[in-house]
Amino acid sequence: MTSVRVLDPGEWPLWRALRLRALEESPSAFGSTLAEVLARDAELYWRAGVSAPMVPFVAETDGIGAGMARLMFPAQPASTAELISLWVAPESRGRGVGHALVAAAVDHLAVHHPATRLRLAVVESNAPARALYTGSGFGVVGRNPEDDAELLMERRAATRTTDADPAPRSGREGARVRREGSRDR
Repeated sequence: MTSVRVLDPGEWPLWRALRLRALEESPSAFGSTLAEVLARDAELYWRAGVSAPMVPFVAETDGIGAGMARLMFPAQPASTAELISLWVAPESRGRGVGHALVAAAVDHLAVHHPATRLRLAVVESNAPARALYTGSGFGVVGRNPEDDAELLMERRAATRTTDADPAPRSGREGARVRREGSRDR
């Protein structure tokens, strides 16, 4: 069974392990490189990455990290949050983990920031990620002005996915998700 939970800042070593693995296995999916991140490899750096204004989510299957994602809120109150750092371990792909991570982020917004839209940037050639986001209610709103290889996608503010859409929208068997311990930023 897969569970998704908000990561506590004290659990930064788990985030570090997942992030380093993600950068190693999927380097083209991120704006940072493994070398850049390793150059900043210190507890303070990792704690900042899992503390407000970030809300980090981790997916675990049988207690092992299966994926990660973060919500990033702007410094000033705004109507849009950003979904960043989403990654699913290769052995967990096709099992609903990505949908579960997106659903956890949407649920968090619905509970804690109900009028907030959710935006993300995705490499245009990353068809599996684009399919995940489209199936999760995102639509393309334009090109990323900071990176021409990326598309910006957005979804409107929504009610909780667990109330409106409990199953992943793919035809595959999805992960059974238990959401734990949400906390506000």
